[in-house]
Order: sequence, then structure tokens, then C-alpha cells
Amino acid sequence: EAFRPGGAYARKLAGMPLCVQIGDTVLVHGGLQVSHVTAGLEELNRRTAAWLREEGPRPRFLSGASSPLWMRNYSVPKPTREASEELDQVMGLLGARRMVVGHTPQLKGVNGHVTEGGNEVWRCDTGMSSGMMSGPVECLEIRGDGTV
Repeated sequence: EAFRPGGAYARKLAGMPLCVQIGDTVLVHGGLQVSHVTAGLEELNRRTAAWLREEGPRPRFLSGASSPLWMRNYSVPKPTREASEELDQVMGLLGARRMVVGHTPQLKGVNGHVTEGGNEVWRCDTGMSSGMMSGPVECLEIRGDGTV
């Protein structure tokens, strides 16, 4: 009950963004597609928070394997050409160059993929939970000068 819309933890989660952009870096649990970003990240966050507070309907973009929470298009060892092209489009729409995602445990630890367009996706789920893979404790450091 606590995580259901209107519940105690859902209300706490409503105060946190679904996705955020800091400079040229976008952070999101699963990933973002063109269809997600056309309305803007603020709109995604606003609609998600309203649903969690039980002040609006569940946004359609939160359902299914292509939702920003659950998509894995950029997290496979080598994203498909189509996924890389979409990442380039998303980054262009957002004026960003890097996306940081989790959700899909990476067997080789934190790693990145660079598209032909020069955009990056950094996969940071190492499966460190004992309920998952007991993977290594790692983090991604993005320095002030933009280096990773």
C-alpha cells in the first residue's frame, strides 16, 4: 500500500524527478526515447509526480517495456544501430551528449557506449544487491570539465 499512488512512499517518490538533466548529462533509470522527450523532461516529471500523489491518471509513458523506468535499449552489451540512432536523436532534442542509466545489471561493471554521432550512454547498474548478482560496488564520476 505504501508504494501505491497516494501512499506514504509514493508521496516521497513524487518529490524526486523521474529524469533529470544537469548540463549535458541526462540521468534516468532505464532510458529515454524520442516519444518521451518531445513534451520535455519537466512534463514527464510533473505528470509522474501527479500520479504518485494520486492527483492525476497514470501516464501512458510509464507503462510497458519502453517506459523510462523499464527500457533496456541502451543497456545491452552493444545497442542496436536503431537504438544508437534514437539515442542521438534524444540527445539532440535535449541538447545533451551523455545519458546515464541503470536498471540492467552489467556483467563487466560500469561501462559506456559511444554512438556514431558521438553521444554516450553510461550503464551503471552493477547488480551489487545480494538479491541480484552481488556485483561490485562502483560509481560513475563526471568531473566538472565533463570527463568521465
